[in-house]
Amino acid sequence: PTEGTQKLNVFEKEGVPGFTLKDLSGKKVSLSDFKDKAVIVNFWASWCDPCVEEFPSMIKLVKHFKGEVVIIAISADNTKEDIEDFLKAFKAYDPSLVVLWDKEQLVAKKFGTAVLPESYILGKNNRFIRKIAGIDDWYSPEAINFFEELIKGNVE
Repeated sequence: PTEGTQKLNVFEKEGVPGFTLKDLSGKKVSLSDFKDKAVIVNFWASWCDPCVEEFPSMIKLVKHFKGEVVIIAISADNTKEDIEDFLKAFKAYDPSLVVLWDKEQLVAKKFGTAVLPESYILGKNNRFIRKIAGIDDWYSPEAINFFEELIKGNVE
């Protein structure tokens, strides 16, 4: 198996790597803070066109689920200003959208992410469910149904 497949097998058995990063205000945020939620760990950057394209559907998804689904959006941007400008442009302010900054891409490396965007869907207790490489429509009827089932605990 490829290195990527091996990582996913490890994630399925042992869980995804834990991490702590700072948000834009400098506050430390850990993945384990969200173990009672469905979580999307999304690796992105403001300069990544596909990331920009998929972002509006992610915002709609978190607003739809009113706190039951959290997106931890880990930015690989070089400057805080780039991230802030991006969020302003999309009016991307929601308590369930947690934006963290990983300029050195250390967390992305732990996950084996080299190409943006890439997302990892986690169930309760940060259990690994699925990896989405590339762009996705996060607000399709299928996606909403998937997350409803995930919240109920019906997705393996």
